[in-house]
Amino acid sequence: MISLHSASITFGDRPLFSGLDLAVDPGQLIGISGESGCGKTSLLRALLGFVPMEAEGAFLFGLPLDAEHIDAIRQRTAYVPQELQPAVEKGHDLIGLTHDLSYNSSLHQTRFLPELMEALAIDVSLFSLPASKLSGGQRQRMLLMAALLLPKPLLLLDEPTSALDEESSKRVGRALQQACRDEGRAALVVSHDPVLLGFCDKVINLP
Repeated sequence: MISLHSASITFGDRPLFSGLDLAVDPGQLIGISGESGCGKTSLLRALLGFVPMEAEGAFLFGLPLDAEHIDAIRQRTAYVPQELQPAVEKGHDLIGLTHDLSYNSSLHQTRFLPELMEALAIDVSLFSLPASKLSGGQRQRMLLMAALLLPKPLLLLDEPTSALDEESSKRVGRALQQACRDEGRAALVVSHDPVLLGFCDKVINLP
């Protein structure tokens, strides 16, 4: 799904990281960790073409990571940023934020909704609750569920458990493992959470 060879990101004169080799295959859950400011979030955004990255080789889905192929790459990828304060009215509106910020049920695998609600401990009442009343953890779990409902082979997740307790982090870890191992997806997860990272097949620490 992802193949990077000797990748680097630099902002101004300051290198965030360099010489990164990264391979993520279908069925794998890979963690990215490291100190704040080392480029973890920038790496995810670079894989979507939003941040410039230099590399001797950079491919997603076998496609070069360049302007010509970036739309095709984005169409196959579900991305959930760390902090998202959406201007939506109800909890159910969060589902649509994983696709053009508008709900489109035809693009979501709604048959998996009940099992994901159970796996992530999402009560049906959250769908009708005003979005302003949702906690950070509830919002995170709703957005992750929305990403998992999309038939995207690659998940890019930035600190998906930062507002969650240990038990909720375990639920997220198990849900991601199932998505990767049972559905053949791949997930690249930026996290400082040792509970979530414990579910990963491999953890890469950026210097």
